[in-house]
Amino acid sequence: MRQLLPNLLVDVDPLAVYPYDARPTPPDRPWVMLNMVASVDGAIAIDGLSGGLGGPGDTQTFRAIRASCDWILVAAGTARAERYRVPRPAPDVTEVRVATGRSRAARLAVVTASVELDPSLPMFAVQEPDDELPLIITGATPPQDRVARLAGMAEFVHLDAERPSPRMVIKELHSRGASVVLAEGGPTWNGQLAEAGLIDELCLTISPHLVGGTSPGIIGHSPVSHVSGLTLERVLEHGSALFVRYVRV
Repeated sequence: MRQLLPNLLVDVDPLAVYPYDARPTPPDRPWVMLNMVASVDGAIAIDGLSGGLGGPGDTQTFRAIRASCDWILVAAGTARAERYRVPRPAPDVTEVRVATGRSRAARLAVVTASVELDPSLPMFAVQEPDDELPLIITGATPPQDRVARLAGMAEFVHLDAERPSPRMVIKELHSRGASVVLAEGGPTWNGQLAEAGLIDELCLTISPHLVGGTSPGIIGHSPVSHVSGLTLERVLEHGSALFVRYVRV
């Protein structure tokens, strides 16, 4: 993998870069990263899944970005579609996490008002004794039958609202000691984070594909009420894909 910006480097390991980036914690909340992949024409999925847009370079970068956070935050629709698992990093990733003062593995948090989550999903059905349970962040009165069927497979937190808002969710993770939260979608949830002004860093894979169709962009179709300025910090390249890191101005 090459680094094109801020200076040209012929051979770069993303795992030696992303976890060491500066992420100054805001005074009252964690730093929030957003990691997404999109085609050159802006589509975030092929046949409903992001996997078709990825490649070897995306896999390397994905591991490095996940090594940089305390919590992985995802909306329920994406967790279902992509069949999320409990984060369980490889030894080299664990070594980097420990070296940078993080726990051995990031913890998974899923945002959902409906708790429409099947117990057969891998994050519930494929758990090991040392795994931390997924944290399900939901509203004050979710369907109790859906909560009950995940008993013993997840930890629940009920926020004081019918639908979890981005600020409430980030506040909850802040209360649990998070300094860096990695958001991984979906686009509707990303749009809510953007509208709330909570995206500090965007890690975007630009996939060398033309997809077309009606796929939403990385923050969905809904406009935000204010435009957030970003500064380009780094560009990596592998196999004609670009891996860009932006931070909030």
